[in-house]
Amino acid sequence: MVAILILTDVKFGDAFAHSGVTGIVKERIDYFKASQGNLKKIRAHISKENYDLIIPPANSIASWSARMSDYFPARSDTKPSEASPKIWADFEGFTATAQLNWNATLSLAKAAETGDWASVINAFRDTAEGYKSCHKTYRLK
Repeated sequence: MVAILILTDVKFGDAFAHSGVTGIVKERIDYFKASQGNLKKIRAHISKENYDLIIPPANSIASWSARMSDYFPARSDTKPSEASPKIWADFEGFTATAQLNWNATLSLAKAAETGDWASVINAFRDTAEGYKSCHKTYRLK
C-alpha cells in the first residue's frame, strides 16, 4: 500500500486545462487526459486488488504510447501547447521515452494477468515514473 501512496504524487491534470485548442494539439491533449484517467483507474483497481480490471486501461495507455510520437508533428509546439521544443530537438529520445512507456504499460497488463501484487506494483511504479520523467524532460514548465 505504501507504493501506491508514493505514486499518487504523479500529477497531470493542471497541464491539460486548455480552452480553444484544436487540431492535433487537442487530440494529443485528449489522449493524455484519457491516460491520466486510466492511471487513476489502475491505482484504484490496485488498491482493491481488482487485477483483471487493470488490463483494459493499461492496454489503452500502451496503445496511446505506441502512436504518441505521431501526434507531435513539426510546428505543433505553438501555444497553448505545453510541449517543449526538446521534443523536436531530440525526437529520437522522445520516441524512445514513449516506447519505454509502452513497454511499462504492457508489463503492467501482463503483471495484472498473473495477479501477483508485487509485480503489479513494480510495473505500475515503472509506468508512473515513466510519465513523470517524460513530463519533466519534454513538457514546458
